[in-house]
Amino acid sequence: MTPEDYKWAWAAYKLGAFGPIPQADTETFTQQLDEYLALHDIAFIVSAKTKKGHIPVGLVVGKYMGPILYLGDTTWFPWASPRNKMETITHLLNDLRRQYIVMFFCHITDKDFYVNIAKTGVIRRVGTIHDLMADCPAPLFQTKTRKL
Repeated sequence: MTPEDYKWAWAAYKLGAFGPIPQADTETFTQQLDEYLALHDIAFIVSAKTKKGHIPVGLVVGKYMGPILYLGDTTWFPWASPRNKMETITHLLNDLRRQYIVMFFCHITDKDFYVNIAKTGVIRRVGTIHDLMADCPAPLFQTKTRKL
């Protein structure tokens, strides 16, 4: 992440994007974000066109597991519109599928969002993970291979 990305992440944090975490100053937040990012192999800041210009709208992290890139958390910044979310994650998955098999699961409340992305041909639903989440089964998705 660039210093500019940290500024956008800080702004998103101040607006509650990272959930209920104790109030922190910029130095503490940066340290906590660095520790969080260190747990992952890869992090993507996704950007989109907004009323404020082309700016970051989310953070996606992942881990390599052999030939698979497993995407973990996606944190959307509060100013990300539904269209920003759909377009940026579709473009990211489309780019990643050229090099990796990408897998991820989601909460059942987000299933329709990813089913709509599947309609573009970038991903497909490959199953359900039971007993992972306390309140529901988790839909599992995978990128489709892209032939170059």
